[in-house]
Amino acid sequence: MKKQLLKLTAFLLFLIVALASSCQPEEPKEIEYTISPTSLNFDATGGENAFTVSVESPAMIESVKSLAAWCQVSTNGVSPVNVIVTVDPYTNYFDPRNTTVVVNMKLGENRVSAVVQITQEKAEILDWILISGIKWATRNVDMPGTFAAKPEDLGMFYQWNRKIGWSTTDPRINSDGDNKWNTTIPTGDTWEKDNDPCPSGWRVPTRIELISLINVSNEWTTLNDVNGRIYGSDDNPLFLPAVGYRDSYSGLSSVNDFGYYWSSTSDDNNNVTAWFLPFNNSMTFNPNTSTRRYAYSIRCVAE
Repeated sequence: MKKQLLKLTAFLLFLIVALASSCQPEEPKEIEYTISPTSLNFDATGGENAFTVSVESPAMIESVKSLAAWCQVSTNGVSPVNVIVTVDPYTNYFDPRNTTVVVNMKLGENRVSAVVQITQEKAEILDWILISGIKWATRNVDMPGTFAAKPEDLGMFYQWNRKIGWSTTDPRINSDGDNKWNTTIPTGDTWEKDNDPCPSGWRVPTRIELISLINVSNEWTTLNDVNGRIYGSDDNPLFLPAVGYRDSYSGLSSVNDFGYYWSSTSDDNNNVTAWFLPFNNSMTFNPNTSTRRYAYSIRCVAE
């Protein structure tokens, strides 16, 4: 009797263990997949490229989504699935841009996500940017008749209605190769064509044209370690570096803190001042008047 009881107890224990094992949830099966390639790079013109996703059956692709509006995706096929990536053109010459395409897969209740990196190169520097119907040069005037190489390059300073450029890093050097600072007050009712240092097809902007920059979105920023303000849209910004200025006595002032840009418009109230556009890290100020002997930056507009 005792042996039979032991056998019955052992059987019951076995049955309990078996039932308990059968009630345990199954481990979710791993989703096996391959993605190739895992990154795509586009130039500034945008365009179309693709990657493929292969999922081991019975797993399946639940969705494919881009995380940026400028990057669209579409799919075709079952497995492997061809994911077509279409990227919009990019006109920003500040920085490249990037996003990800997310591939969501599932097998029963098990889900997994994978990402493909999408990058787009920044645009080449344009000659001009259109703001409020005005074509603005993308770079400051450097030597007379030339633009600086890049938007963040400082260029040269100029006294009002004069064509001699002054170094923005060494106040003893000018475009004529000497250090003869002219202390006389420049004359004239406007910036004369013969004295305009802008390249051919360009000119010094008027006071009204400078005012148009105040009426568009603008903010303080840094481009390659150079402070300044950007004007216009994020995709197509106009960058004016905070060059400072060259005064009549002490040399360079406010470098990397303020920007001062001449207009071609004289002050009607006297013959010793002219209008310019000032800005700093807090705001762009309304155009003001300054002695014509000071040397400021020039950002040209198309004729």
